[in-house]
Amino acid sequence: MARITDLFFVKRGKGEYRENLEKGDTPLVSATNTNNGIVDHVDIEPTFRAPAITVERVTGQAYVQLFDFATVPDDISVLITKEEMSLKKLCYIASQINLLKWRFSYARKLTPTRLKSLEIELAKFYDEELNLSERFPESFTRESIEHNRNYRFFKVVDLFDITRGDFHALDRLDDGDVPTVSRISEDNGVTGYYEKPSEAEIHAKGLLTVSTVTGDAFVQLEDFIATDNVLICRPKREFRITTLFFIQLMINFEKWRFSYGRQPYRRVFSKTRIFLPTNGSGEIDEDYIQRLVTNSYGWSMIENTLASE
Repeated sequence: MARITDLFFVKRGKGEYRENLEKGDTPLVSATNTNNGIVDHVDIEPTFRAPAITVERVTGQAYVQLFDFATVPDDISVLITKEEMSLKKLCYIASQINLLKWRFSYARKLTPTRLKSLEIELAKFYDEELNLSERFPESFTRESIEHNRNYRFFKVVDLFDITRGDFHALDRLDDGDVPTVSRISEDNGVTGYYEKPSEAEIHAKGLLTVSTVTGDAFVQLEDFIATDNVLICRPKREFRITTLFFIQLMINFEKWRFSYGRQPYRRVFSKTRIFLPTNGSGEIDEDYIQRLVTNSYGWSMIENTLASE
């Protein structure tokens, strides 16, 4: 593990507020989780040199800035390398910060002091072997779809029976072959492969799981076991796999409501409503959802996984 302060100088954002500036050529980084943190291009001299990492203090979102930039005075920290670092390594470190951002919220901001002491995993980084192109399809052609604009809210408790996982301590498990879903927000929630504890149930693939820490939802494509900090959502009716993936997306749009101080345990999560497209009968339009999901970037990887079963 390496602390941020061992790798970077941590600087507070400095500059002018957007409303005080004219349009120009300098990227202005502010408190937003879109567009690489850039809210505008303004007429001001850059205050920081690229490449550097910017970290938004409210949500902890990190971005690598590729062009010299300015920031607003508040809510942005800038990480400047203490020694030369490849762009690939900067992107890796930003991704590791983003994996830890669930710890922070409006009530517990990622201040420069907290950021300096943040520890990230560098042992798995190999500069010459981190080839992201192998993870994604080489090309993708999107077809034209006539969009359904008839949406309405559905309560998750009307769509799913919601229970919790069966056991707590991972360190008491023996290594095995069963995918084990925990509260993590990456790798589809699978924290490793273990032997099933005697008191646990092997849950069937095709269910949704939700982390009670981060609120991240995943569709499980293999039979699995789950810890008790995972919600297991069993459909009350048979949904197509494409519908489950769309519901997963809509649940993840709502996870901003949760934080370490307001975790989505069953009672809290059960109040969640999601926006879904409907047909003329007011039911979920699974035909439209299937066209939409199968026409999305990356669906071919899901198809390959399903076909290999």
